[in-house]
Amino acid sequence: MDRITNLEGAVRDFINTGRHQGDLLKSRESWNQICSSLDVIGDTVLCIRDYVASPYPSSDGLKYIYTYGILQALFLQQDAVRHLSEAFAVSHPESPTLMRIRDIRNAAIGHPTKQNIKKVNHYNYISRVSLSKTGFTLLRSSPDDDTKFVDVDLTGIVEEQLRDIEVALSSVADKLKAADRLHREKFGGRLISDVFHSSTGYMFEKVGQGVHSSSQGDRSFGLSMLESIEKMYSQFKAALEERRELSEYTRFDLDEYKHAISVLKEYLSGNPKEISESDARIYLFYLREQHEHKFVKIAEEVDDEYEGGEV
Repeated sequence: MDRITNLEGAVRDFINTGRHQGDLLKSRESWNQICSSLDVIGDTVLCIRDYVASPYPSSDGLKYIYTYGILQALFLQQDAVRHLSEAFAVSHPESPTLMRIRDIRNAAIGHPTKQNIKKVNHYNYISRVSLSKTGFTLLRSSPDDDTKFVDVDLTGIVEEQLRDIEVALSSVADKLKAADRLHREKFGGRLISDVFHSSTGYMFEKVGQGVHSSSQGDRSFGLSMLESIEKMYSQFKAALEERRELSEYTRFDLDEYKHAISVLKEYLSGNPKEISESDARIYLFYLREQHEHKFVKIAEEVDDEYEGGEV
């Protein structure tokens, strides 16, 4: 159960990673199928875990509830893994073990009073006196056969199902891991942080001189350096978009950054709107601080993930 929980977590990590989530959200139907399936997988693991760990009730009514519940949990878990695999186009060979467990559920609690199999009706009865935490006896009757007694080993089928579910989930997780690796390998050796070249500090210094100076030459040179910074940030945004790493939060921050650059460009281009020098210094401080303490860190974090990290 712990391994299944870890595999569920690996799939969640994949779908919640920005570079994959954007593509997945293009199909709301597929996205909802994935999320619903993951929730049911996690929920049914909790059901099974508590069934195994909890004391079995003494009253007949609760015994039935426990038996109905564990069989339904197994049934739902199978559906969830099948639908998760379907959403990621992962095919599995049909598991005889899971089909047998499914048949037991259908006979015992799914359609016990009239179960039609190949146009033959079967009628099923759980023997009340046989009910226990580890299993029960199922009586099966049909017009073509004498009554049969089927001993259902709940402990055994839970263990069998968990093994097959782990194999199926591993196939999904392996496909997603390979897809993420291929995506990252496309950009191997191309660091986003290289967009911010070593002369960036010099550029900000010259922009600052342009803001503080009354010399037209200093202002013109400061403007050219500011335009170089603007171009550098266009490249930064494009690199994030290419890698599908541009979150809505970063996009908003970059839009604000672009606005601050445009205000400072106006100041250095003749100042038609009569921006005060104090305001210009504040905008410059903002640009320098956001560069050093936000965007450089974002670039480094993405580079670290692409160089060695893995979903």
